Amino acid sequence: MEKLILLTKDDALRAELSAVLPKNCKVLVNSPAGKGEFVFFDIDTIKPGLIRELSEDNFVVAVTRQKWTAPVMEAATFGAYEVIHRPLAKGTVQSILDELGAFREELKNHVALSGLPPTPTCAIVGQSPIIMDVCKKLARLSQVDTPVLITGETGTGKELIAESIAQLSSRFGKPFVVVNCAAVPENLLESELFGFEKGSFTGAFASKEGILKIADEGSVFFDEVGELPLALQGKLLRFLQTQTFYPIGSTRELQVNVRVISATNRDLGAMVRAGKFRDDLYHRLSVTSIHIPPLRERKKDILPLVTFFVGKYKHTAPRPIKGVTKAFLRKLDSHDWPGNIRELENSIRSALALSKTHYLTTYELRELGDDLPAGRGPSHGDSFSSVIVPYLKEKIENKEKNIYDMVHNEVDRTVLDYVMSYTKDNQSEAAKLLGINRLTLRKKLGAR
Repeated sequence: MEKLILLTKDDALRAELSAVLPKNCKVLVNSPAGKGEFVFFDIDTIKPGLIRELSEDNFVVAVTRQKWTAPVMEAATFGAYEVIHRPLAKGTVQSILDELGAFREELKNHVALSGLPPTPTCAIVGQSPIIMDVCKKLARLSQVDTPVLITGETGTGKELIAESIAQLSSRFGKPFVVVNCAAVPENLLESELFGFEKGSFTGAFASKEGILKIADEGSVFFDEVGELPLALQGKLLRFLQTQTFYPIGSTRELQVNVRVISATNRDLGAMVRAGKFRDDLYHRLSVTSIHIPPLRERKKDILPLVTFFVGKYKHTAPRPIKGVTKAFLRKLDSHDWPGNIRELENSIRSALALSKTHYLTTYELRELGDDLPAGRGPSHGDSFSSVIVPYLKEKIENKEKNIYDMVHNEVDRTVLDYVMSYTKDNQSEAAKLLGINRLTLRKKLGAR
């Protein structure tokens, strides 16, 4: 028989609770709580501050007649698992008991994070053979002072790799300057890179040093280099060949000593063939290269990454986090991680903030979804075809015109809606995820 503890000074609440409980439940009024017990706590008659101590070892459900938000927020802040209102509904109580039972069962099988081996001293945390190879290549490339092209999907940690290459090189301690080619407006990118003289254009009220000058003796990192406009690609190529440039409006050529590291989530080879990226610049940027594998190809690294992110953000959790449940890890392992390390990091930060015990559980991953494990079910290409081909057949059978534009607009709308929702309307982050210029994104959003 399941025992429930009711803490209250209201005699009527016992009868009310007993009336909606299953027959296999027994109510103990104001009985001392041990560990792992279900405690219904009347915040209308007992100070809710006591919930904090109780919730350390038990599952506390706050009960109230109050209809305003303050007591609910207060009880949740002190660690109540749930807050329910009187009069008590049988369905509500049963649902909570079912959830608490499953929650308690999941907590029985957990993994302690404190006893795990230390993570490797590499820019990307992990223990898989594929990541070890990346670490070895990173170390070797840092010792040769040549351009490096880092490739990989969005969220795999390309900027962290670039910074590590610079730190491990002879340029350690020198400037490391980041240029996000997708975030800087096209009309400002040239002046940001090369600087300008006073009066060289409207608004140039004073001279300004460019990024390349600021990075002298250090490294400059061109993130999302595939977004560079063609006109600027030629000027960057000249700089790579000579390490010299002219600030806008100046006749004085400047010489610098800068190592160039670049990164992209796009296929630059395909862009070269399509005439969207200069072949000579591509070969100059990719003298040496390093590819960062997506998280779905290195699932063995999920636990070390979880350990790392819990340690990094543990101060944001309501209580000390000792570990995670095995079900929590299984759910992480089954996810496809389209956002890679960045998505995992955000998921752990969210789980920490929502945690209700000393262990992270699947109940903090409800928004992660129920994606199929990587490698199971249809591929991304097959999934897309299964949607688009019936759409095309319908349009063709209806003898509609301008089908290409219709498909393009429908895909644009769907992609933009999803990505803007995912980034919580952060246009800079959305542009980076999509691999397009922020101004281009704004135009697309405005055209909908």
